[in-house]
Amino acid sequence: MWNILQEMRINENQRRNDSIESDIRRSGGDLADLQRQVDKMALVNQALYELLRDRTGITDEDLRRKIRDIDKRDGAEDGKIKASPLRCPKCGGAVTVGALSCQTCGATVAPKYPFEK
Repeated sequence: MWNILQEMRINENQRRNDSIESDIRRSGGDLADLQRQVDKMALVNQALYELLRDRTGITDEDLRRKIRDIDKRDGAEDGKIKASPLRCPKCGGAVTVGALSCQTCGATVAPKYPFEK
């Protein structure tokens, strides 16, 4: 009887282990995809900045200053950009971050800045 219980526990633990290993492999693939996206975005941003710099004469310090200014908009200089709370232009009610319309009156809302979340 004891051997049967032990065998059942071993089998259940093996199934759990297999499931966890599968989750880890899948997460590793997701992480690699995200890294490729980040690398591509960094490359595109660098190219855009260099084009802008070469054509307008802005300096690296101008860029650094603007990055700091944008970073501080949410009240924390932490290297992250957070969405600003939105107010409905029609009723003035608070709008959930990422929502396309006001939950109170249904009016269409748009973020303050074009790339805001």
